[in-house]
Amino acid sequence: MVEQEKELESFGINEELRDFVKGITLSTFQDFPLPDDSPMSDVPTISNVRQDLTEWQEKHAKLVLSTVKEISKLRFELCPRVMRERKFWRIYFLLVNSHVAPYEKWYMEEIERKTAEKIRDKKMKESSNIEMTSQQQAKESKQHNKTSASFVEQDLDVFLLGGDSDECPASSSLFFHLNCFYCANHLFGASDDGDEGFDDFGS
Repeated sequence: MVEQEKELESFGINEELRDFVKGITLSTFQDFPLPDDSPMSDVPTISNVRQDLTEWQEKHAKLVLSTVKEISKLRFELCPRVMRERKFWRIYFLLVNSHVAPYEKWYMEEIERKTAEKIRDKKMKESSNIEMTSQQQAKESKQHNKTSASFVEQDLDVFLLGGDSDECPASSSLFFHLNCFYCANHLFGASDDGDEGFDDFGS
């Protein structure tokens, strides 16, 4: 019930409007200076409301027909025998304009505000996604560099320490011969001079 009252109020249907329309009669519509010269239209009528009204007017018209019996009765007696649907609602909104115009203005401003908020939120979400993607790429790049550096260190250790590596047989062989040369120098009392000891060992 409370929600319904809020909806009615947001569309300008309140006690002030109800009191005003009580003074509207069949003669008010029939004598209103608005010629009914508009041609017949194929615009559909749904729930007794023509669809060529604005969004706010259409909603207001549906609510006023279902909650204000005076307007519902007038519409039943006038349309279509006395005037067309289009003329009826044109006269009605001209009559109640001073009562409902502020509500329609507020409604349109709310739509514009919500639309602007949706656009802003969408841009912020897109910006956040781009930032998260950049951070993830930076993290993956850092991890890749760290892994590559680890592989380089392992290869260097194999080269310096002479580990069994199928990829570097030459470095392993060199380390083996150097070890043999070092042991021979100590066993046979060769000179500490590197060049001379190498010549002795080679001969």
